[in-house]
Amino acid sequence: MLSLNLHKGYPVVSHFSTLAEIVKDDKRFNIPIYQRLYVWKDDQIKTLLEDLEKAFRNELPHYYLGGVILARTNQEAVTTPKKKQVEFDLIDGQQRFTTLWLIGSVLKHSLTAFNFYGEESKSKARLNFSIRDFANEFFNNPENRTNITAISSDAKAELKPISSALETINRFIKDKAFTETEKSSFSDFLMHNLRIMVTIMPHNTDENKLFEVSNNRGVQLQHHEILKPRLLKYIESSEERTKYAQVWDACAIMDNYLEKNIKEIAKLKWRDLTTSTRENEEEEEVSLPKDIIGRLNNLAINTPKHLIDILETPEDLVSGTKEDNSGYDVVYDAPENRSILSFPMLLLHVLRIFQFEKNTDLEQEQIAEIDEKKLLVIFEKYFTNYWNETDVKAFIELLWEVRLRFDKHVVKWVGQGRDERLTIEKLYRNKEALQRREPEKNSGFMMLQSMLYHSQETISRYWLTPLLNKMRSCDSTEELYRYLRNVDNAMFCAGNNETLRVRSWNLLKPGSEIKKADVQYLGLEAQKGTDYPSYVFYKLDFILWYFRDTIFDKKQLTKSQKEDWEDFRITSKNSVEHISPQNRNELDLNLVWELSDSPDAKHSKLDDFGNLVLLTSGMNSEYSNKIYTVKRSEFIAKAENHRLDSLKSALIFENERWSWDLCQSHREDMINYFKDYFSQN
Repeated sequence: MLSLNLHKGYPVVSHFSTLAEIVKDDKRFNIPIYQRLYVWKDDQIKTLLEDLEKAFRNELPHYYLGGVILARTNQEAVTTPKKKQVEFDLIDGQQRFTTLWLIGSVLKHSLTAFNFYGEESKSKARLNFSIRDFANEFFNNPENRTNITAISSDAKAELKPISSALETINRFIKDKAFTETEKSSFSDFLMHNLRIMVTIMPHNTDENKLFEVSNNRGVQLQHHEILKPRLLKYIESSEERTKYAQVWDACAIMDNYLEKNIKEIAKLKWRDLTTSTRENEEEEEVSLPKDIIGRLNNLAINTPKHLIDILETPEDLVSGTKEDNSGYDVVYDAPENRSILSFPMLLLHVLRIFQFEKNTDLEQEQIAEIDEKKLLVIFEKYFTNYWNETDVKAFIELLWEVRLRFDKHVVKWVGQGRDERLTIEKLYRNKEALQRREPEKNSGFMMLQSMLYHSQETISRYWLTPLLNKMRSCDSTEELYRYLRNVDNAMFCAGNNETLRVRSWNLLKPGSEIKKADVQYLGLEAQKGTDYPSYVFYKLDFILWYFRDTIFDKKQLTKSQKEDWEDFRITSKNSVEHISPQNRNELDLNLVWELSDSPDAKHSKLDDFGNLVLLTSGMNSEYSNKIYTVKRSEFIAKAENHRLDSLKSALIFENERWSWDLCQSHREDMINYFKDYFSQN
């Protein structure tokens, strides 16, 4: 424990704490009004859950979550005959702490003691929200959230991210197929093994100022920034070391395109990029060269360098020649973008490819994993035989090559806010401009990557290792699309029980992606209800889009419907919706079950794959227990505004009525689409 007397004689105390110790000390937490209620997105929640689950499965003695800053609401603790009860304002770390509370709300078991305090009949949430009674009612009624008293539209908007977070956590637990015993063990792990650095400020702290400072404090040195000099020190020539450092730095900025990074690092001007002496030059796709090291000058040599000299067209790459295009001004245009990988994750994918180049027959324990929090440890362990100048250079050259292909062929988040979308933007050049631009219509390659992005774990994205390696020898989008279809089937639809770490490694071997996928491994006839993994719904929507032309002819869709299908995008969803609702409305004549059915038969029919779709929690709330005809009308109204929730929903709502026979027919149709897809891929 660290104690500093900084505030008028009252100590600032820092110590590690577990959730069990928080319960033992009976600490309660207040979220001040100056803080936002809850804003974490699905990706942030999934990343934390994946980290926690990995630590749990690996039986780590401790998992360090980070720190929280607390301030006493009064100097003297309120004392009972049994223990101190101390209330704190939660100044920093509220988002993580609230996420822990929401995880506890889903897992229950021992975490219930962390979520609530007091006698069971009079228990209250350990988190309190200042002047936000609607939030307190939400947290104090975990089993009755849908019946909260009437609240304003603004309050509903503030609660929406919390509802969505609960759906994401529930979906994660179902996708990972946690048994009740595993839920209990996971809860115990979080209670006793998760460690938080708790810093307690005195009661007279200026909380607003502290909150502002804590949210604007400097960023610590990142692991990849420590790794960089460890590698570069093996390059003896300072001139060469500078070149390789430039390449590393260009690759490290993941939320810009590579050509922009080079421009800034090499001190180039945009007018020197791409021009032509030909008046009627047609626009062409261009790419940076693989041999960038030989093209970059040491910045210490103050010689002007035109980026046009290191930009090549596909023809240039073959012929090795290009025209002198100096003298024309050009402009650069690229939208704001956000990578689906962090730089440490990219480094680890590259390390795995580097390992494979060195030795294709490594044992399982010799294969590097993807865990960016252990970047330095992983390099120490798996790069151990390569700490020399030749291999360090080879690794950084491979890093450049992979990052180059990554920018060209892998989806990025492009745009801002609600307009942000996953897409691939190629680099084009004409005599006036260098421009990143997305295709005019959806591509299958982009759709398949989007499906894998949303359906697979966020902290590793192991499916990218074989794809990134394939890109080094193949530049054809169609060929890469075909290859990724095979990789997806081999990894997730072929009954492979090896870890993703091993599965993806084995797929680096040529021809290994050709494995027989089978619909039986997906369990679509098992009537699992909300226990179906999200992947099967995401995959089905992709397959339906893949077979869209066949479906257009079969269903005789209108021109407008066809356009909506063509423009359909796979987006994040976290909630399984029953088309025929679980709670019967007397006005609903479109049920998949009969009043004479036994409870087991009723639940089996409701939980049939044919009666289910995957939606966002918001969409699920909109549909709720509405009768079929109302759901259908609302879906059609959205479709008329060119908003398709899912393609599976679109096929279901082609039916004016809904019944058990139609449900079974729909399920068999969907299974047949899976079979047809597997037979072609």
